[in-house]
Amino acid sequence: MRKIFLALLVVVVSIANATEVYATFISKPSRGAKVAFSSSGIVGNIKVDVGSHVKKGQVLASLNSDDLSALESTAKAQAKFATAEYNRYLQVKQYISPAQLDSYRLKKENAITQLKYSQSNQQKTVLRAPFNGVITTRNIEIGDMVTSQTSTSPAFVMQTDGPMKLLIKYDSKYYGIPKVGSVFIYSISGSKATRSAKITKIYPTVEEKTNMILAEAMVDNLPSGLFGTGKIIVGK
Repeated sequence: MRKIFLALLVVVVSIANATEVYATFISKPSRGAKVAFSSSGIVGNIKVDVGSHVKKGQVLASLNSDDLSALESTAKAQAKFATAEYNRYLQVKQYISPAQLDSYRLKKENAITQLKYSQSNQQKTVLRAPFNGVITTRNIEIGDMVTSQTSTSPAFVMQTDGPMKLLIKYDSKYYGIPKVGSVFIYSISGSKATRSAKITKIYPTVEEKTNMILAEAMVDNLPSGLFGTGKIIVGK
């Protein structure tokens, strides 16, 4: 029993005095997105391809929308007419009943609501970049039929164009030892060269399946998807 206790004590002491914690990592974008249409239709135009650098709000692709454009034009004309009609009767409201004036006001409001609805449907046919970044995957071609339910196969996948994050994993027995600011020295798989980065985030929970703790470090000049091993320096 004493031997078991001493063995456990040695393990606890060795962990507490550890100066290096073995870890693995994979590089991931600091932000990524699967970009899909929120409307159904046929792809009519594609503005970007894999490797294209885009700005937030830039058009990526659009659906054929001649029918929606026609509906929007009709709704715009109706809203213009209904607004003018209401304003005309508003000038002579003393000669008509309040109920009549309310009916023209309601007609104008309904026409404006219909115009906004038509404009919203038209806007949904245009796919725009949600942030500055680079296109990493393209899943559509001109003539493809897409639906608003194709979130599992988005039109594009994109990621931020800039610093990457290393998603670091280490054994939960070292819980509380690595800290934000600890240096992570690592090597990419297949390379002997070493690099270093400071840990910027440590996740507060332990992965149930792997019993590992996750941490992050920000790095420059690395593509996403690289993996390797390293050590977290945790000297006193």
